[in-house]
Amino acid sequence: MASGSSPLIRKTTRQKKPSLKALESLYISKLKHSGFVRQSSSDDDNNFTDEDDYQDVEIEKPKLLHSNDIVHGDEIFKFHTQKRQGLARKVAEVCNENTPYIERRKAKTKIEKLLQDADSSGSDNTEESDSEVEIPKPARSKGKFSKTKLQPTASRGRSKYNILQTAPQKKICTSNNTLDKLETPRLPQYQLQKLLQDTKLSQEHERALKSLSEINTGFFSKWVFLLNENFNILVYGLGSKRNILNQFHTEYLKDSPVIVVNGFFPTLSIKSILDGIIVDLLELEENPANINEAAELIIQEFNSMPKTHLYLIVHNIEGEILRNSKTQNILAKLSATKNIHLLASIDHINAPLIWDHKKLNKFNYIWWDVTSFSPYTVENSFELSLMVQQSGSLALSSLRNVFVSLTSNSKRIYTIIVKHQLQNAKNQYYQGLAFKDLYMACREAFIVSSDLALRAQLAEFTDHKMVKMKRSVDGTEYLIIPLAKDLLQKFLEENA
Repeated sequence: MASGSSPLIRKTTRQKKPSLKALESLYISKLKHSGFVRQSSSDDDNNFTDEDDYQDVEIEKPKLLHSNDIVHGDEIFKFHTQKRQGLARKVAEVCNENTPYIERRKAKTKIEKLLQDADSSGSDNTEESDSEVEIPKPARSKGKFSKTKLQPTASRGRSKYNILQTAPQKKICTSNNTLDKLETPRLPQYQLQKLLQDTKLSQEHERALKSLSEINTGFFSKWVFLLNENFNILVYGLGSKRNILNQFHTEYLKDSPVIVVNGFFPTLSIKSILDGIIVDLLELEENPANINEAAELIIQEFNSMPKTHLYLIVHNIEGEILRNSKTQNILAKLSATKNIHLLASIDHINAPLIWDHKKLNKFNYIWWDVTSFSPYTVENSFELSLMVQQSGSLALSSLRNVFVSLTSNSKRIYTIIVKHQLQNAKNQYYQGLAFKDLYMACREAFIVSSDLALRAQLAEFTDHKMVKMKRSVDGTEYLIIPLAKDLLQKFLEENA
């Protein structure tokens, strides 16, 4: 390109933007042609910059939107509200008078004004003003409201604080009546049991109980099948299940080794159950004192005899003595063995709460409803009742049964505790026999040779609740028998 030539001008396709004044004139011209703006009197269409010209411009209203002509269907698009005036008129026509509520409202406002005036004048004048006030009675309507019962307005007029102050304060008296003051005194245990057994039921009730027992006994063959399939059966339901389980025992398990456990017995312990299996059933010479070792020994013996099956029938497995965690763990271990089968019953509504998922996995229960509506005569015979004369015969009989099963050394130790307690019976501050004194007396009589041997013997007493151990402030252990003096004297005379 020659240096003397003119420079090239670059052409672009971009259009120039119109100025604001050009846009404004274009917008107003469009409005003119559309009919919304009246044309100006001046000939120059572009001269709109003056302020006077802007004041002369008027925007015409749309004719279609602002017309007053009636359009068909306008009632459809209106807001319709419920008119309640018609209902009020009907009620007024029926009553022909003021409603009772209005009368009560007027009376209440009058009484409140009078009470406020009386309070300002003084407390003495309030009582007179209340008595002089005449409260108009609400007029009874002749229409639909004639059967309404209105509350008296006098009680509403007074404030609740005045009513509380003027209310008479009566002294609350408690009754001194007891069961000992009844004309019929408390009954002995045997007499109460006799009265319960002699009660006669209606024929219809007896037929219903008989049909229930027939239904329950019809499940016995299924129970045998489930027990042989390594399931354990837990029966529940309203009524005693003791007779049903005993009937199953006599009909289907008479040729098999069976251990029956009465869980409602107050002196029962898990050690006595294990001793019954080891000593009476297996006839083993080895009998560990620890319950876990005894349970392992039983499991080993039955694993070595796979064809021998043991059946445990436990009445009330949730009994007060058996419901602790240690006892349930031992029973769960035994029932988990293939040839040891468990058939138990429960009566307490919260009995399933004593088992966690681990114990339930070992028990492997089949829950069976055995509602019988039978009375709990045997189960309740060991419970303390307010209608029974507490003579202590039940505790003495329990003590006899446990004392017979003790060894000779255990009997001599227990006799020492009984004699010492009888000698100090008149001492009202008697805490019990000290453990050191008992150990020295047993060692002099050549009953025990060490402290541990004596504690092992005492553990059996405490398990059967024959002896209670308590520790004093200085740390000394005391042993005491929870029986009355006359019962201990009678027990000592029988076992002298």
